Amino acid sequence: MSGGRPITAAPQPVKVSRNAGAFRSSLKSWKVPLTGSREHQAYERQVAQGRAADISVNDWAANSGLNSITTNAVGTGLKPQSHINAKRLGISRDAALELQNDIEGIWADWVPRAHVRGMLHFEDLQFLGLRTMLRLGELVHLPVMFKKPGKTISLAIQDVSPSRLRTPFDRTYQSNIVDGIEIDNLGIPQYYWLATPSNDQARLQSFDCLASSHFTRIPAQIGHRPGCFHLFRHTEEEQMRGESIFRPGINLFRHLSDSLDNELLAQVVTSTLPIFIERDSGTSLPGHMEQDLGENGERVYYEEVEAGRFMYGNKNEKPHVLNSSRPSPNWANFSEFVLRAMAASIDISYEVLSKDFSKTNYSSARAALLEAWRIFLLYRSWLERHYCQPTWCMVIEEAWLSGLLKLPSGAPDFYDAKRLYTQATWIGPARGYVDPVKEVAATVTALEKRLMTYSEAIAERGRDFEEVMDEREEEEARLAQFSPSQSTPITVVENEDDKNASV
Repeated sequence: MSGGRPITAAPQPVKVSRNAGAFRSSLKSWKVPLTGSREHQAYERQVAQGRAADISVNDWAANSGLNSITTNAVGTGLKPQSHINAKRLGISRDAALELQNDIEGIWADWVPRAHVRGMLHFEDLQFLGLRTMLRLGELVHLPVMFKKPGKTISLAIQDVSPSRLRTPFDRTYQSNIVDGIEIDNLGIPQYYWLATPSNDQARLQSFDCLASSHFTRIPAQIGHRPGCFHLFRHTEEEQMRGESIFRPGINLFRHLSDSLDNELLAQVVTSTLPIFIERDSGTSLPGHMEQDLGENGERVYYEEVEAGRFMYGNKNEKPHVLNSSRPSPNWANFSEFVLRAMAASIDISYEVLSKDFSKTNYSSARAALLEAWRIFLLYRSWLERHYCQPTWCMVIEEAWLSGLLKLPSGAPDFYDAKRLYTQATWIGPARGYVDPVKEVAATVTALEKRLMTYSEAIAERGRDFEEVMDEREEEEARLAQFSPSQSTPITVVENEDDKNASV
């Protein structure tokens, strides 16, 4: 078979100019801002981070957005459910269940002692870490080996403010340190530079003025374990530091807050404004009125009333009463529009940000909550992958190395099947219901049609399958003891690879 030969390339035909890349019409003044030097980008990020911290503390809407996302994504904490695949490990199902219980018991013992200072539960660290990532754009936690009396697992987590992560003053022009992160030629983080000044230095100068002798150089990896959790959501290529969720709409939050403050101040000023009242010459005045001498020696009379102060003026004087026209009739609608834009800028619905469901029905409320839950679950999955699961793996590994965790007879070595030994499902707070009757009925139908497992249905309610089954078994035994007619035996049918159940 023979084929034709390619023709000679011809000059490119004339194409229509694109407005998006031209400087004409309404776009003629649109100049794309330059990114600037590496130092300028770091400075700009620090300013944005400081502004985000300001509004998260002082603005009700920003605080509401933070609380909504963190409470729904993490809430009381993500809890692991160990999954040991007996078939792939070559062990019995009973041995796998016993191993799962041992692992979860070790984890439950470590979690209350997870914090270096002993002040936070690991689930509190999850909440703090996600909130900081949303507020400042990144999470910086250090996994350290910290042995304390009565503590069987040495691993502990130290929470660190992201403001400590920066380039030392004397290494500003070192090309392999980018905004506090020392990288290799592929851009992979190797070390993190954390400012650790003495108390006197912290009082006298900012972190910007510290030399490298006042920093701690933390390795990104210690063997196969993380040396530093520096976590953020990547939204751009080659990104090295995180950005606050408030950054795209930070002006909306600030200006609406200022506008509301000004409107409230205007109302206070207007409500306390005195009223000047003109009187005819010779008109008698009540005897209880207070008297004072004016600038021209004339008597000025005042009468105190509960809501304000009335002034009775002199002859030929006319009152000037200021009528408040604020807020304007469209101020409420305009504020609602700005709030909707603010909600969109942080990827949640207006109803969730404002906590205002007064204008919704079942369908619109459910749509708003479903949209919000997509974001909540995104952050939950992110935290699970990058923070919770690696911590879980480190705890299990240390438990095995220290002899606290015994593997079943005939099972492979821990490092030969580490991923199988550390598999887990992380369960977060329940979603809740807009209409419990409808949504529970939908879950029942999905179970009957084999579109959902009991593990999934129970996890959606924020519970652990094994715990629920144990509680049900205990309840059924008690019901059988006191009221046999109300007892319904439970039959659990398990697959070889999963704990799917049917009743």
